[in-house]
Amino acid sequence: MVGPREASFVSVDPTRRLILWDVDGTLVSNDESDERLFVAATESVLGPLPEIVHPYRHGKTDRQQVTEYLEANGGHAGQADQGSSHLIDHSEVHFAEPGERVELPGIQATLEALAAAGHVNAILTGNSEVRARLKLRSAGLSPDHFNWSASFFGDAVGTRVDLTRAASRYAAQHGLAPVVIGDTAADSRAAEGAGIDFIGVATGVYSAADLRSTTNILVVDDLEAGARSVLDVLAR
Repeated sequence: MVGPREASFVSVDPTRRLILWDVDGTLVSNDESDERLFVAATESVLGPLPEIVHPYRHGKTDRQQVTEYLEANGGHAGQADQGSSHLIDHSEVHFAEPGERVELPGIQATLEALAAAGHVNAILTGNSEVRARLKLRSAGLSPDHFNWSASFFGDAVGTRVDLTRAASRYAAQHGLAPVVIGDTAADSRAAEGAGIDFIGVATGVYSAADLRSTTNILVVDDLEAGARSVLDVLAR
């Protein structure tokens, strides 16, 4: 699902933001177990493979990764629906117990402060909605922090910019000014491709220096030390 249904355009309030949170490396810890889940989904479609070719994964949508894993290992894009279904099945088993992921520093306090300031917390992730919820639950982060009807997921789209463009339309239709908070250069490129502001958080695979080389309005090391800076830049 790309995201919510469209509505009529209204006047945008630049002081009220739609905060589009990435999941992996931003809200919750990254973990290489995700790679194993994509391998399991690939082999569920193609059968056991003597050697797996691993495409680069960070910043890509679930749909994109499933397709690339299949194509790199002898399959084809027409098998992506089947692979995506297997990915969800394997993920539901893998994340059945809590603790597989960890909430990153300062997240809950930042979410609460943003909501108190009148902003709308939502999700924009390459994960499917099912996998996003599983990861948040695993980390003990309540789904009630987020407006799920204003969130965007990567199980049915090819690239991340498809998500940000849909989010940009939604924000304009609901009088909100969107901003992406993420941990990768791909998050920045997707935001830039849709004319959305980007805030980088160096809690994933990219350093703060790497993220500062992207198009951004702010980069922080983490949201324990950087929450005040985030609130300040969004108030301008």
